[in-house]
Amino acid sequence: MMNTTNIAECAELRSARVATEAMILQLFAPARLMARKDSAGQIENASLWRQDALHRAKNMAQMTVSLANLAEHRSRCWLPSEVVAKARGLARAYEELGTDCGTTAMVPVVPLLVTIAVRLVEIFGSARDIAVSIDADDVLLVPDMRRALILMASEMIINALKYGYPNASGGTIRVSLKNRDNGLSLIVEDDGADYSADYSASQGSALLDRLSNVLGASLVRGSGSEGHGYRVGAMVTPGQDDHLAV
Repeated sequence: MMNTTNIAECAELRSARVATEAMILQLFAPARLMARKDSAGQIENASLWRQDALHRAKNMAQMTVSLANLAEHRSRCWLPSEVVAKARGLARAYEELGTDCGTTAMVPVVPLLVTIAVRLVEIFGSARDIAVSIDADDVLLVPDMRRALILMASEMIINALKYGYPNASGGTIRVSLKNRDNGLSLIVEDDGADYSADYSASQGSALLDRLSNVLGASLVRGSGSEGHGYRVGAMVTPGQDDHLAV
């Protein structure tokens, strides 16, 4: 049975871990990950869109490796050892995502999506008791489309972790990837802070818009399916992926 001292120590440890998660999550904020800015706000050349997504995946891999290296240094006890190991696993997943295989052969989406989604929440949400639930159909895409789709899901999850659960509140982030009659649907929603138009405008909108251009996808933002929280959906419709051909 825990006494008052032990309870206080556990609460203090949890508060420290929550603060650490918030600090390192800032490094992964979309504003820090913008590879370049274009004055007109649009890039017309499809190869530049693909290179932008490729650069972003590699950047995420490098940042995650750097996080693990710093965290496991004996002068810094930022994260538990098991979380450091998960950070290295996440880095490997982003590295695979950022590898340009130079082919248009279809590749599976779900295994890499699950790895990245689960590791992100384990690393940046465990102290706040945030979980992730994934409901995904088997999906095959060309590498360029897979990269953009998983990066979009990654950014949606990071946004949910950063903005959706203030005051160390817990909850569940739900990821859905479904084949629909009108296309491929990606939805990420949280059950945390309620949606508002002003609030949502800061949640990596520019970055998601750029990735949606790679996919030719339409984005919809709003309240979660249960009437609270925040929900972002992307629909990739048939016939819009010809600009992704290598």
